[in-house]
Amino acid sequence: MILNDLNQILQDSVNAVAKDMSVQINSQLKEQINFEISTDSTRGDYASSCSLKLSKLFGITPRDLAETIKQSIKDKRIKDIKIEGPGFINIFISAEQKYKNLEEIIEAEDQWGSSNDFSGKVLLEFVSSNPTGPLHVGHGRGAVLGMAISNLLEQIGFKVTKEYYVNDAGRQISILTSSVILNAYVKTFESEGTYEGDYIKSLADDFRAEHGDLDEEIILGKLDSDKDIRLDSIASYLQGSFKDLWEKARVFSVERILEIIKKDLHSFNIIHDSWFKESSLGKADDTNSDLSKSLVIIEKKGHTFEKDGAKWFKTTEFGDDKDRVLLRENGEPTYYLTDVGYHKNKIDRDYDYYINIFGADHHGYIPRLTSAFDVMKNNHQNIEFVLYQLVNLYEDGIKKMMSTRRGEFYSLSDLREELGTDVIKFFFLEKKSDHTMDFDMDLARDESKNNPYFYAQYAYVRCCSILAKAKYKPKEELDLNEISNCFEIVSKAINYPHFIKEYALERSPHSLVHFIKEFSADFHSFYESSPVISDNKAVSNSRLLITLITKQILKNSFKILNVEPLEKM
Repeated sequence: MILNDLNQILQDSVNAVAKDMSVQINSQLKEQINFEISTDSTRGDYASSCSLKLSKLFGITPRDLAETIKQSIKDKRIKDIKIEGPGFINIFISAEQKYKNLEEIIEAEDQWGSSNDFSGKVLLEFVSSNPTGPLHVGHGRGAVLGMAISNLLEQIGFKVTKEYYVNDAGRQISILTSSVILNAYVKTFESEGTYEGDYIKSLADDFRAEHGDLDEEIILGKLDSDKDIRLDSIASYLQGSFKDLWEKARVFSVERILEIIKKDLHSFNIIHDSWFKESSLGKADDTNSDLSKSLVIIEKKGHTFEKDGAKWFKTTEFGDDKDRVLLRENGEPTYYLTDVGYHKNKIDRDYDYYINIFGADHHGYIPRLTSAFDVMKNNHQNIEFVLYQLVNLYEDGIKKMMSTRRGEFYSLSDLREELGTDVIKFFFLEKKSDHTMDFDMDLARDESKNNPYFYAQYAYVRCCSILAKAKYKPKEELDLNEISNCFEIVSKAINYPHFIKEYALERSPHSLVHFIKEFSADFHSFYESSPVISDNKAVSNSRLLITLITKQILKNSFKILNVEPLEKM
């Protein structure tokens, strides 16, 4: 990539000047010797402010230093170098070189933007919604975000394993199991706190059909004396008195809902490589389990204490706001211990980097899990958390209600049936993940330039249509002035690998969406101001080349976002 080459040329030039002037440049300053991509053609293709940062060290004015550096830069790809303002170094690349760079894009095709600049194995956990109901739109945002981040990381060389953590144990699963059993066999029972909705009724009906009838009086007889009995007590009673039925209902419910979740994710082309079940972590009293081994490690390192019959982890020693319980007074593990055990399992699988994508309501988990990493791995440098905020759906200006427990929620599949998948992905990724998203369903349906997804896809369709009609073949006679005149498209296309690297390292697929929006707008503007087909063959070929490059960049960008480019609309 030419930017890398220019940075090396600049660094060599600065080092040569430093040597001549007997100046030593420290490593911190060396990192600032680079070019930035210009957004203004009048100020060159690339610009550097390094002379402003180094002038004090060299003992001369920034402009004088810039002029001295300029004299040391020799490269035939550079058309001109101008020193502007207090000492900015502006580089102008020749049209011939730009054309060579565009040829590289044509040759690379779908691989343009990918590199092997980085290496290492990444374990990326995302979605991990409790299997207690279908995915809602918030889960969808996390799913789309996770897939896009995975694609970005793979673009720059990382090997990514995408994992879904299945919470198939714990209190929420107990509530789910109780809900299914009560709906299946105790039609007259009402209890605040159980899961409700059509999907629970359907599960209950299917479970009863598969496992046979049971006289409701057998269960109701123990419950009707106190219909307001706490849900945990109901679950405890059902689990104890109907152990076999309970376990069958638990497995049945979890697996059925997982099927629904997997179907929803598959419809969005969200692919997980691993589905890790909480139950596989074992029991806290089993010395061979991940839970037990985690406890032993924390205890041996002196980070536990006992209080009120419970075992605690001194997480405050690692920056948490308060210490956390690992084992309750009854010996049962807390959710936190299962999280610790799961992350010990992650560490044992020996990845280089661990990325967790959580909903913003899991913000409190970060210091707890970094505490665990500090103990298990002696540092937490390789664990990272990406948070995403809620999604608010609006239609006709009215906010839609979403309550999972009551069954009155707008599911991800509902949204897909209304709008299709790709426009949803595009909209989900448009805003930075840590910002709450107000999703305008009416805008998503709008087939005008007001809809960013439609506008971007229309740019791709235009490219396909033009190239099909013209039957363009690269490497024909060109007018290089046309290449130079199309600064915005050419610059973005040539520097595309740099942008992808930046978006990947920043975990910011929203930046790629904004790139697509700008790039599409650049092409629409180009199309409207410059007739692609003209009587001048060299001009036509040059504009067709620009069109082909636009098509390729948009295609590659859509692919990273997991969005299918449309050739017709």
